[in-house]
Amino acid sequence: MATTSIRAVNLQLQQLALQNTLAEVTCRLRPGRLTSWFRLQPSAASRTYSLRLDYRHGRRPQVWVVYPHLALHPKSQRLPHIHRDGSLCLWYRGEWADNMLLAHTIVPWTAEWLLHYEVWLATGTWTGGGHAH
Repeated sequence: MATTSIRAVNLQLQQLALQNTLAEVTCRLRPGRLTSWFRLQPSAASRTYSLRLDYRHGRRPQVWVVYPHLALHPKSQRLPHIHRDGSLCLWYRGEWADNMLLAHTIVPWTAEWLLHYEVWLATGTWTGGGHAH
C-alpha cells in the first residue's frame, strides 16, 4: 500500500491566509522564513495585544507578545506556559504540522492563550491546560 506525503503549506500561502484572516497584520517574507506582526483582542472585555509570529520551514512557529508587557500574578514568580525563549506555549507536541495554516491554528490558539493568561492574571489559576514549563 502506497503512502501519500502531505506537503507543507508554502510561505506565500501562509502569508495570504494571515492577511485574509487578520484585520491588522504586517508580514515580512524572506527565503524560508515568514515573520508577521499583528494585533489580537481575545474577547470584548480584553486588552488588545501586539504580537510577533516567526515561522521557518521545518521548525515550530513561535509567537511572542510584543505589547503590553506580560505581567505576573502577585503570587507567582514566573509566567505560565512560556518557553525559555519567551515565546508562548500554544500546543502539545504533535498537534501542529507544517501542512496546517498558521491563520487557522496558531492565531486562534494565541487568542485562546491570551484569554487564559487574563484569567490567570486575575485569579492566579491557569485554566488553559497543558504542561508546566
